[in-house]
Amino acid sequence: MGALVGKVAIVTGAGRGIGRGEALLLATEGARVVVNDLGGEWDGTGADNRPAQQVVDEIKAAGGEAVANYDNVADWAGAERLVRQAIDTFGTLDVLVNNAGIAILAPAETAPLDDVRLVFEVDVFGVIAFAKEAFRPMRDQGKGCIINMASMAGITVLRPQEHVGYNAAKAAVIMVTKSLAVEWAEFGIRVNAIAPGYMLTPPVVELCGDDPERWSAWMDGVPMARAGEPQELQGAAVYLASDSASYVTGSVVVVDGGYSCA
Repeated sequence: MGALVGKVAIVTGAGRGIGRGEALLLATEGARVVVNDLGGEWDGTGADNRPAQQVVDEIKAAGGEAVANYDNVADWAGAERLVRQAIDTFGTLDVLVNNAGIAILAPAETAPLDDVRLVFEVDVFGVIAFAKEAFRPMRDQGKGCIINMASMAGITVLRPQEHVGYNAAKAAVIMVTKSLAVEWAEFGIRVNAIAPGYMLTPPVVELCGDDPERWSAWMDGVPMARAGEPQELQGAAVYLASDSASYVTGSVVVVDGGYSCA
């Protein structure tokens, strides 16, 4: 029997990469999942091939339960709609995985402030908005788990990337996590974060082929000398979402091959 049987989970940005892996594994462990992803277009005819629906189809094919959601995490009203959909569909909300995020590369001295603002709107304000919406149903049932996707970039500056907005946003996610963990402990709500290192997600794999020099520079900074496989990250979310982590809150689980230690 899976560790999450009977639980209902939302995963944002779950159409591909880390989010997709999280959604699939949570479902494998027994959770019913609302799969959120903004990507793709559907004209209303034929099969819905948007990434969120594809992940839902995978979950259902494996015998799980899931529904798709296409709200933008940068839209605060979307957070309310998504939480309402989870409750209307499955009756409750036990786990929220705030996975959606973006990064925009640019030297700090030339980075457009609109780009920095957009990164914060998705990576920080989206996390806060979804956590606020999840608070009420979790408080009412006296328990719940929120997992925020931070990054090793929130702990140490990545090299040679230049993305001051992303680094700052992920550091903010870590402090949001700790703040909510302290404020909401009395309500039985646990709030933790995962800080991934370089993971072999589709954009990273693409970069590996397009810019091998940059890829080599990345790997030179990782003591384990390799990027992580997505499945090496997913177990952390299952653990934090499960009752095995009932005394864990305000923690940041770093999964980076040792990068932030070097």
